[in-house]
Amino acid sequence: MAKKYDALSKSKIISGLRCTKKLWFDVHKPIKFETKATIERGKRFGEVVIKNYTKGNGKFLDLTDAWENRVNRTKQAINSDDTNVIFEGAFEYLNTEVRTDVLIRKKKGWELLEAKSAKKFKPEEHIQDIAIQSFIVRECMKKLGHDLISSKLIHINGNFTLENDGDYKDLVNDENDITEEINEEKILNYIKDLMPLTNKNSPNPSIEMGDQCNKPYACDYQDRCKSLLPKTDVTPFTILPYIGKDKKLIEFMKSKGTTDLQKVPSKFFKDRKDYAPGYHKIIQDAHKKNKPWHNEENLKDIFNKFNFPFYFMDFEFVMQGVPIIKGTQPYYKLPFQWSVHKWKSKDKEIDKNKYFLEFNDQDIERQFIESLLKALGEKGTIFAHSAKGVEIKILEKLKEKDSCKDLSDKIDNLINRVEDSMIIAKHNFYSPLMNGDWGIKSIIKAIPGSSVSYDEKDNLAGGDEAQLAWFTYTNPKTFIEEKKKLKKLLLDYCFKDTLAVYYLVKYLMDSSKKQKK
Repeated sequence: MAKKYDALSKSKIISGLRCTKKLWFDVHKPIKFETKATIERGKRFGEVVIKNYTKGNGKFLDLTDAWENRVNRTKQAINSDDTNVIFEGAFEYLNTEVRTDVLIRKKKGWELLEAKSAKKFKPEEHIQDIAIQSFIVRECMKKLGHDLISSKLIHINGNFTLENDGDYKDLVNDENDITEEINEEKILNYIKDLMPLTNKNSPNPSIEMGDQCNKPYACDYQDRCKSLLPKTDVTPFTILPYIGKDKKLIEFMKSKGTTDLQKVPSKFFKDRKDYAPGYHKIIQDAHKKNKPWHNEENLKDIFNKFNFPFYFMDFEFVMQGVPIIKGTQPYYKLPFQWSVHKWKSKDKEIDKNKYFLEFNDQDIERQFIESLLKALGEKGTIFAHSAKGVEIKILEKLKEKDSCKDLSDKIDNLINRVEDSMIIAKHNFYSPLMNGDWGIKSIIKAIPGSSVSYDEKDNLAGGDEAQLAWFTYTNPKTFIEEKKKLKKLLLDYCFKDTLAVYYLVKYLMDSSKKQKK
């Protein structure tokens, strides 16, 4: 006979506590999620955890087979006298399934270890996560005549530096014993409250979109929820940077029964130094008139200061989690790719781009900066989009590395030539086609004559996918043909970014010539 209810799990309970609509989608109409860089980072950390905890703990069991088999084999291992460590253990209680990263046999019972690839303990996220596991595991162990005596969160030691190949004994931080902080009493109520949503006949809950859609991260079902909203021609106020998600503004607009950007009172507008004065009003007016805004006079002054040749630069980096490059840390932004386009003068065509792409060469940072310095020469203006947050920070870090210190003066000269095209745009340009976003993938949609599109199927769509490509390429199990494909995707993606910056800068420079006399 078919089950009336699907099983709950730790992740489903957490979904339900965040939003019951999200849980309903997870159970009844789940999205087929694509692998993300964070998942690959977590897998590599999990491999290190297994390696570290198999040493010195006697016989261990690593379970990777079908769920029912794992549940039974976990019970057998707990009841045996010779298995001291269980990896990927499986437990089921009250139709709720949990998987444990590590269980270690102690003298008076078992210790539960939950592995997170984060670089620090986050109580607001992690305690609830482990409490669900702890409750299910404890109840299952009671039935077997065993005790769960402690629970720990283990995570990446953010201060770890790889000194020797494969030596990760200090990568794992296991100092977070949170046994006393766990409140298991609530878990039983969570299960009782959420289980009805797993019934195949349960209706989709009517939940309005709100803060829960983006906290603690963006929900993957937002497009579905937006599609259920009444169709309207108005631009929503939520596109306003920084205040679009402000609780006071949300409550005000809710009280007025509207989401219309044009109905937002000016009392909610706020200035920020990285934007043009009155930029919220600028956005509102641009959408009202349905035409772009340019600060022509200011643009003219800006571009009069810049010297040709112009260079357009973009970096891709990876946060390895488990470092494979000596001298690097888990969340250090390791640059592995750059693209540069050169524009010699405004009466010339843009040159073919130059590029660098490397994955796991131990001398990657030196190769990266040497080749970049050669491509950029010693004179001219360098434009990079969001340079302040990415490229400049990476260059500052590189000049501190032992392998690059002798190039610090040249790197400083390069940094002094860099202009952030995002900041220039934020102060001087807005188009309704951007929908409140100055990121290069949004702003390029508003640039007439641009040949750059990020919408092609099967191409990389962002920095996270570029990081995922690095993880896949450096996986020893990846075939050569797949590696060739990944290299092409990365080269095409980085090429697009620098070409897009060229189109943006050229457009802004041309706009400055339209100043009325």
